[in-house]
Amino acid sequence: MWRRPINLPGTVSIGLSRAEQAANQIARLAAGTPAGERIGSKDDIRQITRVSVGTVNEAIKLALERGVITSRPGPGGGIFAADPSPLSRMNGWFRSAAEDSSALAESIQIRDAIAPLVVTEALSMLTDDDVREMRTRVDHMRRTRDEHDISGFVWAAWHVHEHLASVGHSQLLNSLYLSIMDVGTSHLRAQLEAVDGRTPVYLDRLAEVVEQLVDALAAHDADAAVAALCRTDPTMILRAPASAD
Repeated sequence: MWRRPINLPGTVSIGLSRAEQAANQIARLAAGTPAGERIGSKDDIRQITRVSVGTVNEAIKLALERGVITSRPGPGGGIFAADPSPLSRMNGWFRSAAEDSSALAESIQIRDAIAPLVVTEALSMLTDDDVREMRTRVDHMRRTRDEHDISGFVWAAWHVHEHLASVGHSQLLNSLYLSIMDVGTSHLRAQLEAVDGRTPVYLDRLAEVVEQLVDALAAHDADAAVAALCRTDPTMILRAPASAD
């Protein structure tokens, strides 16, 4: 059913190189160390990450570029924890989200917290043309569901959320919203690649919640739209409905 690479909208890094994995380890070490304090020597880092000399050099370079560490040569030198900007911290979190088992739950929790803001922003700007466009995308989603085109279905559902994000004028809010949704689709892509078509999928519930979201937006029912948005989780297509459990 699937041929790699799976064509899904999630863009969070999956299948990281050894250097990227080591860079993420270094970032986690730095996050647990007060800014300015020494984490260790390059050899200490290599032993912790269990990679080759060449790979640890590349990993340290990546961590330096991300602003999570500093490096000082000579006696008393080594690798030190930096105090990265909030944007660097956020970008680092999204880079490592797909390999962190708690990232999906954390991202959904944040999405639920900003859902009222996303909906309020969208409803303040929503036009009849926007509603027609989202209904067109829902129709396409239904067709891909009926054809059991899993990749097409996930893309179609994603495009509904993409249009919702484009309605409001708050670029920061809408970028955060799509980035969080991206974590969900990236986790879905990773799980589907792991099973390689050997597990059933259940498309109806995700289709239903997307339809409910668009219906609520069309009716300018903010509470119903927030509720539908908070029920949205791309990975739900991997879980059988409760009645089938």
